[in-house]
Amino acid sequence: MKITTRNGCDFRSVSGDFSTTTLVELTPDSRLARIPSNVVFLVDASSSMGGNKWSMVKQAIGEIVDSLKDDDRVSLVLFHSSASEVFPLASLAQNREAMKEKIKNLNAPSGVTNLEQGLKVAYATFDARANVDKVKRVNHVILLTDGFPTDDQGYRVEQTAKYESIVQKQEHITLTGVGIGSADDYDSNFINKLSELGRGSYYHANDIARFREGLQAEIQKLESSVVGDLTLHFTNVNSRVMRIAKVAPEIVIYDLPGNSRSFEIKAGSLTKDLSAFLVQVNSSATGATGEELTLFTVHANYDGKESDRVEVKIKPSDRDTDLNTFDPEVMRASQVLQVHLNGEQIHLSLSSGDKAKATRLIENTTKIASNLGQDKVTRALTRLADDVRKGKSVTDDLATIKDESKKTKLLIK
Repeated sequence: MKITTRNGCDFRSVSGDFSTTTLVELTPDSRLARIPSNVVFLVDASSSMGGNKWSMVKQAIGEIVDSLKDDDRVSLVLFHSSASEVFPLASLAQNREAMKEKIKNLNAPSGVTNLEQGLKVAYATFDARANVDKVKRVNHVILLTDGFPTDDQGYRVEQTAKYESIVQKQEHITLTGVGIGSADDYDSNFINKLSELGRGSYYHANDIARFREGLQAEIQKLESSVVGDLTLHFTNVNSRVMRIAKVAPEIVIYDLPGNSRSFEIKAGSLTKDLSAFLVQVNSSATGATGEELTLFTVHANYDGKESDRVEVKIKPSDRDTDLNTFDPEVMRASQVLQVHLNGEQIHLSLSSGDKAKATRLIENTTKIASNLGQDKVTRALTRLADDVRKGKSVTDDLATIKDESKKTKLLIK
């Protein structure tokens, strides 16, 4: 694993506070082979999933089971008023046809949406395997749902902390959320949040084509995975970390470590493509013009291996020409992240009734996305602006922006 770093600016003032953005890029060794996957499909089987949705889900999961490799393992868990394991995490080499037959003959959906029990059963499926079986594998949950989590009476559960806690505790298992149908029917913010905590993707599948596109993208990631469990270690931290986010091949926002001098980030699996992280820090200059200041040191542990340690430093300078330089690659990565973050600010502004602020944010974000070449995000933002003006529902627009702005594989070079 090769780690390279670059600062937005390699200089800081000789006195006063300063901020630095560092791009940390990870390139897996080209000799690393593809590793197999443990995949659990966690599927909403409540009554709202009936009809065409259920046929679509069964067909899509069947196709994925068909396309995965023999050394991959798959499980299927359904949740409705309760939760049940249709078949345990088992090898496709011996069980592929039996799995496809069970998927084909699934009963029609019924009942309410007990997501809490579904999550618990899904993660317990991994626990049933010996620890040795989970090493050097991608351990991944794909959540498919078309609705809000509900209680036993079918009423929507507004407080989502218990679901988020379940996902967040699973440091070695990633989760991708797929919202099926209109975002009026499911909480895109909630599903996106679960995906953030699960260090996975989020897809807004409001039609069959987007549903298939999302699942195909997941399979492509599984097929190209070369690292099953990556942890980034930050030590010798001499500044306050203000934000840390994965920005390629997709965006994931991590919890802040506070003022700790050392911390770690569980990043999940990596594909053979470059992965990149942005680390934004604040610090204070001492007034000295001498030696460089170390911001932090970073290294990676992955599948029992360890990368070299890279020390990130910054130099003091009193020249404006030094202090006003900025690395174009770090700038681009920062803009990619900003588009994603702006989506949440637009949502909050509209939710609070501040249409003027939302409109300004939409205009600004559209310009950034257009300059970045994020065509799908730009189109979604244009539709959003039009729907805001007309007073129409914007939930699908916002969900699409969350989905598309999260995908950055082709934007960070």
